[in-house]
Amino acid sequence: MSVDAYGPSSQSLTFYDTEEADLLGADTQGSEMQAALRKFAVDDSSVSPYIYHRLLGHVEVDELLFRHIYLPKQLSAPNLPTLNNSQQYALKHALQRPLSLIQGPPGTGKTVTSATIVYQLVKQTGGSVLVCAPSNTAVDQLTEKIHKTGLKVVRLCAKSREAIDSPVSFLALHNQIRNLEDNGELQKLQQLKEETGELSSADEKRFRMLKKQAEKTLLEAADVICCTCVGAGDPRLARLKFHSILIDESMQATEPECMVPVVLGAKQVILVGDHCQLGPVVMCKKASRAGLSQSLFERLVVLGIRPFRLTVQYRMHPQLAQFPSNFFYEGSLQNGVVDADRTMKGVSFPWPQQDKPQFFYVTSGQEEIAGSGTSYLNRTEASSVEKLVTRFLNSGVKPEQIGVITPYEGQRAYLNQQLSLEK
Repeated sequence: MSVDAYGPSSQSLTFYDTEEADLLGADTQGSEMQAALRKFAVDDSSVSPYIYHRLLGHVEVDELLFRHIYLPKQLSAPNLPTLNNSQQYALKHALQRPLSLIQGPPGTGKTVTSATIVYQLVKQTGGSVLVCAPSNTAVDQLTEKIHKTGLKVVRLCAKSREAIDSPVSFLALHNQIRNLEDNGELQKLQQLKEETGELSSADEKRFRMLKKQAEKTLLEAADVICCTCVGAGDPRLARLKFHSILIDESMQATEPECMVPVVLGAKQVILVGDHCQLGPVVMCKKASRAGLSQSLFERLVVLGIRPFRLTVQYRMHPQLAQFPSNFFYEGSLQNGVVDADRTMKGVSFPWPQQDKPQFFYVTSGQEEIAGSGTSYLNRTEASSVEKLVTRFLNSGVKPEQIGVITPYEGQRAYLNQQLSLEK
């Protein structure tokens, strides 16, 4: 599991570890997934027959193409970057098929590609598209991109997260209801409830009815509804049917998790992810051995459904991109940036090879149990990290430009303590 740590301000560095996974409550998550699997098994209207058989791996099912699909000459979306050739090819592939896998290696612009696909799907079908991802962070990032295209977007989040701020809070269903201009009675009751803490039974009943009507109106009018995979089991979506469903970061979701949105009437499913990167986090070893740690994306690849790969990366220094390209992607990754784009101006650091900003720093230190008793730390490695961070800072690198990654909470806490002392 990859975890980034960034210093948010001045001479401070904040660390995060892989043990701080943002997991939903097991009871809620489990019940939504079980309900989705039951629906898939017994409800013929939950998915199209083609998707049903493809997901079950029935080999006698031939690949299907949608007929009468109009592919616009301009394969792009307003206010988003122009797609490169591999992104355009993936978009065409997704629009024409009821089941698509799009593989997005690191930095290849899969969020922009996904947002453009969603835009084109809305223009093609005229109906509402459901967009999901396993984490709230991934949902918010994609929601932000889709909103830029001018589509009517509703971000549906759990009631427990309504008070949490995000870059797309203004698109959240509860906030859109607050800002409705033509529903004065609902706003008055909402204000009264906030001021007094509770309403009379009659007012409470009226408030809930008006709120439910407003939610229904906004959801039905939306071009795109965005939520987490498990969030797609929200009762407010139960009566809606979605022709097209896109699941981003689908490699990080368990298969039952993906099924929660899929069973909402899907006739077109697009899975975006990368089976060469980390899969879902499954804490139960027994469940993992039974197959839960294999994502739906990966299982479909194993069954022979070929993913369409995005091949131009814009994130890494070209020298850093060589290893993942050769080791995981058969050397197919091209670079959309040049060395100069990823070289820090005015920073002098003694790389072993000046044209390759990377090296492995080998240290030998004793691993020990951290003070918490449930994690580990290595003081020798921490000392090496402290020296390297100091060297970077002295070379002109800003604290907010430095990331430190560690798999252990004990090491994160110890590093945080040591670097705080050095400030």
